[in-house]
Amino acid sequence: MLKTNKRAMLKALGAAAMVAGMSAGPVWAQAPIVLKMAHVYNPGNIWFNAAESYAKAVETKSGGKVKIQIAASGSTGDWPASIEGLKIGTNDIVLQSIGTLDRYNVLPGLEAYPYLVRDVDHFKKVYYGPVGAEFMEEVAKKSSFRIIGAGYRGARWLSSNKPVASVADIKGLKLRVPPLKMYRMTWELLGASPVPMGMAEMFTSMQQGVVDGQENPLEIIDTMKYYEVQKYAIDTRHVIGAMTWIYSDARFKRLPADVQKLLKDEGERVMLEATDTMVSTEGALRKKLEGHGMKFNAIDTVAMKARVADIGKEFPDLAPWAIKFANVK
Repeated sequence: MLKTNKRAMLKALGAAAMVAGMSAGPVWAQAPIVLKMAHVYNPGNIWFNAAESYAKAVETKSGGKVKIQIAASGSTGDWPASIEGLKIGTNDIVLQSIGTLDRYNVLPGLEAYPYLVRDVDHFKKVYYGPVGAEFMEEVAKKSSFRIIGAGYRGARWLSSNKPVASVADIKGLKLRVPPLKMYRMTWELLGASPVPMGMAEMFTSMQQGVVDGQENPLEIIDTMKYYEVQKYAIDTRHVIGAMTWIYSDARFKRLPADVQKLLKDEGERVMLEATDTMVSTEGALRKKLEGHGMKFNAIDTVAMKARVADIGKEFPDLAPWAIKFANVK
């Protein structure tokens, strides 16, 4: 009789636990989670809008239980400082390019490998296919940063306050580059004199002639008003870069599984939307910059590719990954 009562009690407890589990809903519903995001982009910029879309989607789909608070326009520091903030916990998310993590490990520098990603279609197949998934996991393992999604930044163009009509004209050009080894080596191989520099100093440096030019997607030239101090835009398209959401891998893994999935799913969706937006606006950006007086010209990209063909020798750890990226069809 006691055994029968015990079995009935255990059965009732099991049923109650099952009902409780079914009614609990997603893990994030148990306690509010607030994540702090930092980025350097200003209102009107595609990536500013992408951050807003990400925050809104996460809050809506979690019923307000997961919120992202955004510090925009570099209000809490430039991007190197923001990424350092991920390590000490002052930031939870940073919106920036994958290559900005190359100071922590060489692998993320692959994003800036010249003439590796061929076009937007190749970009999507690489970053949203098995090679991209493997790459992102390896970045997390090697750098301790988790990257989610990849957004097409637009191809990088060279701009200058001096005419550049051929590869020979690049020789000796004082060129601002991001403080990343891959960019510096690329332009050294092309004959320029690269000057690593943060974004905050760029406009004044070009205005005062400290540097002759810079290289960035057209949307950066537009939003940062570099057309006021740069007369020429040269169609090098030497890098097709990728924006991403950067997290501390260790802290990301401590989030509830449902929250991780939400952040990943919505992060990828928003990045793909931003990719489509960038593709649709590139032509308009060129016309807009021409309206501001910039002169556009082509350059022999075959000659440029030949000059940087041996860059893999400077980055032997990247060579296998460069082959993997290049072989994605």
